Amino acid sequence: MSSNHPDSTQHDVDLALAVCESFDRHVTLRIWKHSIQVQANAGTVVLTGAVRSQSDKEIAEKSAQGVKGVTAVENQLVVDGDLELAIAQALAADSRTLAGFPGILIGVVFGVAYLKGTAPTAEIKKVAGEIASQIAGVLRISNELIVPAKVQAAA
Repeated sequence: MSSNHPDSTQHDVDLALAVCESFDRHVTLRIWKHSIQVQANAGTVVLTGAVRSQSDKEIAEKSAQGVKGVTAVENQLVVDGDLELAIAQALAADSRTLAGFPGILIGVVFGVAYLKGTAPTAEIKKVAGEIASQIAGVLRISNELIVPAKVQAAA
C-alpha cells in the first residue's frame, strides 16, 4: 500500500472486507468466494483469483463497484473456461502433444488444471503437464493422464 498513514491502511482493510461481504448477496460468489482475493488501496479495489464463469467475473466486479468507498475496480479474475481453452490450444499447437488428441481431456476448477484421459506415451504425459503449467492463470496442475500399460512396458 502506498500510504504510510495508519488510518488509510485500516480504511483499505475495511474496504476490502466490505467488498468480500458484498459477495454474500450472490449465490455463486457466496459459495466460492474463497477463490477471490480482494485488495484495496485508496479506493481502488483489485480482484484476483479464479471464478467458474464469465458471469461470475462480471457479478464480482459489479458487486465491488457497489460498495461505498470504492472508486475503481481492477478485475483480474480468471475464468476457468478460458483457461481450459488456452490449455487445449497450447497442447494442440505443440507438435510434441498434438498426437495426444483426442485422448487428453482438460478441466479447470478455480485455477487448478486437471489433465485426464489417456496419453499415447509417458513423454506426452510429461510435456502436456509442463505446457499446461505455463499458461497464465493456472495455479496448479493435476496430471492424471494414463499411459496404456503396453506403452509403459515397451518404454
